[in-house]
Amino acid sequence: MSIDRLDRWGHLQRQKEAEELQFWRAENSERLRWEMFLRSFGPGDAFDHLGETPKNAEEEAAFAHREMLQRILKHYTGDGTAYYEFMSFEEKAFAHLFDELFLVIEDYELFDMDIDYWRFELNIDLPHFPELISRIDEHLGNSDWREICYLQESQDHLMELFLENWEILRANVFQCRAKDPDFEYKSWMDRPDE
Repeated sequence: MSIDRLDRWGHLQRQKEAEELQFWRAENSERLRWEMFLRSFGPGDAFDHLGETPKNAEEEAAFAHREMLQRILKHYTGDGTAYYEFMSFEEKAFAHLFDELFLVIEDYELFDMDIDYWRFELNIDLPHFPELISRIDEHLGNSDWREICYLQESQDHLMELFLENWEILRANVFQCRAKDPDFEYKSWMDRPDE
């Protein structure tokens, strides 16, 4: 085969792979983003601190929040589509707000919260970003969990930006630990001041 034919064949092969990946993204990215969203905002671990009965008005609100989430999520598909017709008026109002939050939260912020979730679940400190991602991928058995962007270019940008910011955060934390051996990093420390 001539070099020109090999180059064309290689180009066609890469183009076909890119098209297959985009098709996969179109089919899966919204579902994966929804799953990531539920890990941070769903009725799961965020309410583990609650006891059997509320101790004050704030805990009572958290109980009501969890109960409403459990009620509305019965009316959602796996990709986050709500079926409002079978919800009560109050459920519709809550679901509408929940949907709005899902739509307005930036991918970066969602990914950041998910990294915190997996670091806590897997008891991971602050390794270099590739190792962190690799450990989460290994735990889950694949890398699909992080493929939340509809376009590959957006996903690449998200990962590059997070890598850069993670390594800066990591260096800062290790500087603080060098000054104070008792320094403990908390996930809220990397959130920008409002």
